[in-house]
Amino acid sequence: MANLYVGLLHYPMRNREGDIVATSVTSLDIHDIARSARTYGVARYFVITPVPTQQAIAERVHSFWTDAERIDDKSRRGEAIEYVVVASDLDETLEFIEKAEGRAPFVVATSARPSPKNRIGFDELRLRLRTDAQPVYILFGTGWGMADELIDACDAILPSIMPDADFNHLSVRAAVAIVLDRVAGDGVPPDGGCPLVGE
Repeated sequence: MANLYVGLLHYPMRNREGDIVATSVTSLDIHDIARSARTYGVARYFVITPVPTQQAIAERVHSFWTDAERIDDKSRRGEAIEYVVVASDLDETLEFIEKAEGRAPFVVATSARPSPKNRIGFDELRLRLRTDAQPVYILFGTGWGMADELIDACDAILPSIMPDADFNHLSVRAAVAIVLDRVAGDGVPPDGGCPLVGE
């Protein structure tokens, strides 16, 4: 069974006018996606932003939950946040994974917008995770979605979660949880998660 990685990108994203922008890091995205990632056995969750002040925010959230809150034995939130890595760009995370795994990952984009190119179904990706040793890296966008050139650079793209819905604007936190359940919901190890990798 392959290791699964998740990346939350904040650049290059589109805003509502279609311009390429860097979006803001939010503590809720860091915290809640980390909990979903830990639940579904994700090896690492990358928060990716090129903006130094936004990186500092992410690092501060990480430190709060892993340093201050871990003192309280009743709290397990810090256990999930330990799996978060703050990175400046996608290449940095790809290098991290390749160093940890000894091979490059199979990179999968997600989008609320339908895309006919390089599609991979949820069932197919779930099967790949269970039968192929190559690590899988699923990318999620913020704002109004990833720039087209970023999606085109991925090996495959998952279909929209609810392509026929008349309202297709899930929060990224909800989208990550749904995607993880669809591709890893039956594959969580008995101990509840993967060991930390890439230390």
